[in-house]
Amino acid sequence: MSDPGNHAVSSPPWQPTTRVVAGIVLLALIGYLAWRLTQVVILLILALLLAYLLNPLVVRLTSLVRLPRWAAILVIYLGIFLLFAGTTTGIGLAVSQQLIGLVGDLEVFSRNLPLLLENLIRSPVHLGQWTLDLSQWSSVESLLGWVGGALEPMFSSAGAVIGSIAGATASFVGLILVCLILSIYLLIDYGVIGVFLMSLVPTPYRSDFQTLFEETNGVWQSFFRGQMILGLAVGAVTAIVLSILRLPFSLGLGLIAGVLELVPTFGPFIAGLIAVLVALFQRTNAWGLSPLAFALVVAAAAILIQQAENNILVPRIIGRSLKLHPLVVLLAAICGGILGGVMGILLAAPTVATMRLWLGYVYSKVTGTESWRPPEPVLREPSGTWRKSVDRVRRWRSRRLGGESGSERT
Repeated sequence: MSDPGNHAVSSPPWQPTTRVVAGIVLLALIGYLAWRLTQVVILLILALLLAYLLNPLVVRLTSLVRLPRWAAILVIYLGIFLLFAGTTTGIGLAVSQQLIGLVGDLEVFSRNLPLLLENLIRSPVHLGQWTLDLSQWSSVESLLGWVGGALEPMFSSAGAVIGSIAGATASFVGLILVCLILSIYLLIDYGVIGVFLMSLVPTPYRSDFQTLFEETNGVWQSFFRGQMILGLAVGAVTAIVLSILRLPFSLGLGLIAGVLELVPTFGPFIAGLIAVLVALFQRTNAWGLSPLAFALVVAAAAILIQQAENNILVPRIIGRSLKLHPLVVLLAAICGGILGGVMGILLAAPTVATMRLWLGYVYSKVTGTESWRPPEPVLREPSGTWRKSVDRVRRWRSRRLGGESGSERT
């Protein structure tokens, strides 16, 4: 008589139709929960992004100082807290005061906007040997009148916007705290999360998904690193240039330019427009120019900064890592704003680059194209002085490694 305990209990596989129906029901349930719990999903996404950004620092700290992972995370968050405290008491306090003064001036400008525009029309503009008299052009008068009517509601509502921001500060701080706590848990179990996600993938496809994850990681790392460096560089250059031009609120305007650098296409234009408006509404300036001439000088400076950014900084800092056409980035920003608000605009470009990568894989499998390969990254070879510097560093490292190996042999 056979022992039933010796026989392995096997579960019969589901039929293909049952699997398809169960998969559709599961996806519909996940989508419904994500729609109903939108705020929780947004918090989780923000916490994941923060953990993703801080994980390289944790890995570097654990490898250099030999700290446990939890201790490295504690040190990093303590450093973030000290940095935040320092910026709120030092230069950050000066910038916040300038921003408050800027908003207060915008409220005054909103009341005096019609008179200021009328004075601009009647005052000739002197640019060196050239004189431009706008009062002779009736179309300019109607255009400035239309601009005044469009800008007046925006300036007059600045006080209400500041009041609403102040009222939402408490809830915003609460959300930030929750996001930080979630990111700490995600950082502690960061490696476990990756292993768990990979375990969900069927074994024959794990190699493909490993490649996809690595390429996706490269896209997002290039985006965040490049945007951070670009924001700091553009913000600092803008603040320095506007300070040289003696434009009020130069630190605040530099901060605005650095933050708006995250907004593709529209960000630099909005930052330049704000600086031009501030210059336009100054009654006097250190250069003795008329308000319109001073605004034109500030506009020229903003255009030069943007051109230097597009032709010098962007190719060297970001390069072609995303490999997206500017029109695609613009359309992605518009769609991201419609679907996800500000966060959708900021993350539009890397999201589209990631979708192109994953949809390319799905397309290759649907069409039966087995020769799928991830897009090759476009790397810029160093040239000129930079290439010589890189070669010198490489020779120094090779000599150093050779010397160390020789000493070990002896």
